[in-house]
Amino acid sequence: MILDDLFQSLGDFSDFVPGVDSSFTLAQLASSAISAKKQITNIISVPVYDAIQTGTDEVLKSNLKAALGNLTMAKETIFDVVRKRKSDIDIYKNEQEALRKAYFDNYYNAMDSLISGLYSSQITAWKATPYCKLLDKLQIKTTDDFNLYYPIDNSYLYFFRCIPLQLEVLRSTMSGYFVQAAEKEALIDNLKSALAQLTVAISLKRFDPQELPLTIRNLVEDGTSQRQTSSEQSRLLELASDLVNNATDIIKNVEISLTQPAATNVETETSFNQPDDLIYLMP
Repeated sequence: MILDDLFQSLGDFSDFVPGVDSSFTLAQLASSAISAKKQITNIISVPVYDAIQTGTDEVLKSNLKAALGNLTMAKETIFDVVRKRKSDIDIYKNEQEALRKAYFDNYYNAMDSLISGLYSSQITAWKATPYCKLLDKLQIKTTDDFNLYYPIDNSYLYFFRCIPLQLEVLRSTMSGYFVQAAEKEALIDNLKSALAQLTVAISLKRFDPQELPLTIRNLVEDGTSQRQTSSEQSRLLELASDLVNNATDIIKNVEISLTQPAATNVETETSFNQPDDLIYLMP
């Protein structure tokens, strides 16, 4: 079983996942664990997952346990509510949503730490993952650099998931600008700023709001315990539109800089007309 391969007991599971009912068994969580493992391996790949599980790096293993355990409980929450209602235990919707959100937050934090650790690990399968192979084709290659151009809370998971989106922007509109602006550091910085904003704009349209870094979520969430999906989605689309417009303005300014002829310095001491120039200005 998936959980048994990582956790020795429910007590071990509870060390990484807060608020687990002691009446649970790992077997009861098996179906949710299957879905959770699939979601994680879609990001880090099956070979990397297996290497962490069977390896000796306890830090990576702890982060994997936290990620798998919390994501399993986030997916199990709705079924736990059904079980409790059958036992005449009332669960309010806002409590259910808050609990599910907390589990997802724990999962994303654990995945941030896991991916950060993989970059400096000895697991060779990590470098062979499809996402890692794309890094060399990017203009913004690290989480720290991306965070400088647009704040993403230094989220390794978010940056990692945005790798194909950044490549999409480069291929569709921006790769040519980087070629033209080569050796012009100021213009390159401006282009990277536009690239980061366009990448974030696409993610706002394609990712679940829960997957976004807290800095971005705070801009669009209601501030209430119950999510208002329609208004939240509307604010996400509005923010995406603002980012696209701002990035477009930056690109236009770069275009102007690239097309302007180089300025020539005129030495006023030697630029006056001389009698032998045969040039006369008529009044």
